[in-house]
Amino acid sequence: MDNPNLPQAITVDRLQEALSLQALGGTNALAQSFSQLCIRSIHFTGIKTVSLPFVGEAVTLEPSDGSISLTLNISNETFTLLFSQKAPSSWPIFCERATDWLDRELGRILMASERYSQMIAEHLTNGNGFSFLNNLQEIFECDIFLINKQLEVLGWAGGKSLPLDPISFKSPKSHASPNLPSPFAPLYSGQWTEKGYQTIPLTWCPLSGSKGVLGFLGLAANKMNMGSIEQFFLQKTATLILLELVKTQSIQDSERQHHRDFLFDLLYNNFDSLEVIISRGKLWGWDFAKPHFVVVGEIPSYDPDSAERELFEELFTEMTTILHNRHPKTICLERNGQVVFLFPLEDMLPQSEWHDKASQLLEPIMEQAKHFPEKQSFHYGLGNLYNSARYIHRSFQEARTALELGQLFNSPDRLVSFQDLGIMRLLHRLDRQELEDYRSEVLAPLLKFDKESNLALEETLLAYFSCNTDLNAAGEKLYLHPNTLRYRLKKASEILDRDLSSLENQVNLFLALKIGRIKTLWSD
Repeated sequence: MDNPNLPQAITVDRLQEALSLQALGGTNALAQSFSQLCIRSIHFTGIKTVSLPFVGEAVTLEPSDGSISLTLNISNETFTLLFSQKAPSSWPIFCERATDWLDRELGRILMASERYSQMIAEHLTNGNGFSFLNNLQEIFECDIFLINKQLEVLGWAGGKSLPLDPISFKSPKSHASPNLPSPFAPLYSGQWTEKGYQTIPLTWCPLSGSKGVLGFLGLAANKMNMGSIEQFFLQKTATLILLELVKTQSIQDSERQHHRDFLFDLLYNNFDSLEVIISRGKLWGWDFAKPHFVVVGEIPSYDPDSAERELFEELFTEMTTILHNRHPKTICLERNGQVVFLFPLEDMLPQSEWHDKASQLLEPIMEQAKHFPEKQSFHYGLGNLYNSARYIHRSFQEARTALELGQLFNSPDRLVSFQDLGIMRLLHRLDRQELEDYRSEVLAPLLKFDKESNLALEETLLAYFSCNTDLNAAGEKLYLHPNTLRYRLKKASEILDRDLSSLENQVNLFLALKIGRIKTLWSD
């Protein structure tokens, strides 16, 4: 990438010119093909090695029968070029001349780098924010922008190949960068999602430090065209921006913790009055005079202490960004591996509209989830809607219950409403010992038989009643032949001494069976 706004890179052809080297014979064509390769180190055989703070190739120079051989190792292949000196000199003197030239070139680049860094630092210290992106746009000859780890655009310098205002892009990944030497900017390709701009190249430069990835620089350029000097100056940019983001992140983390403290107090009913809730909410721009839907979601079997934690945080960040773009006043919270969303409404809604309205609000992230692997799919629970923020804590507990019971009973719906749980919501609230006593009274002989046999009669009855006593549907659910299912039902009827066709017996048995499923949610 030949950029007149940046210093020239230290390349094979410039080294050849500076040292007055002439390619010999059959290596001339090979020398021309390697002429633009950037150099990161030169080993002078028997003398010294000079390392440069740039991305590039390692070069070995050594005397060879009155000529100079230059060896490159590229992709595990070794190439050797032979040169003659236009003004022959001894090997030590040749190495001294080469070293002097490298020192001058390095000094030239570092001086330009210092002026460049000073320009960025002045913008930041003078309170001009990230306005220096406009300078970078001219220096790098491409549109450039900055986002934080929440994927919010902090600065945008468009107008060349991109619009003046931000456009949409596929979220970059925040995985830790490999341990590369410091001059290497860990660049990788991205993708625009805005219609009409998807063919324009996008290169991401993660801004990562000890606290992980805090943001990204995005350039409307092909990463393959980013030469050693571009990457060196980009790394200087990344370092300075990262320092600013660390300061900003510290302030945001403190503010976010106050947000979390307030929301936890709200969800666990730690406020004395509605007035306090409303006044505290206004500090963060939230209007708790309005009714709010409460939705709790989680990925089944996800462990917040596992290695998947980073991936979960990426998903949550992406979901938060999507929801805020569509519904800016949505409150998003992550707690113990679950996500909590509070959606403000203008007015109360009829109960019959709750589920459809909540599904509509969740639709943007439901649609996005189609691109996630199945094991990363979220399931959600919806609490009842109340006309006062004093009952948000109740709606929160209801949403958690709906989520738990929806997964327990293998609900096909991704969103389960508390109001649709029917009698299960009552059973969930009753005294555990009373429920256990009732289950034992109704099912004791059957449970004893199941322990001593492999017929799984408890599971058989539950499937049979869940399928509204449809023999064929229950057989398909259990992968049993109808005759086998009939035998098991007859056996269960005999053991329990109950007529399974009696509606009263069906109700009693169904409740006892459901209690057995609810038991799996009880902590020991």
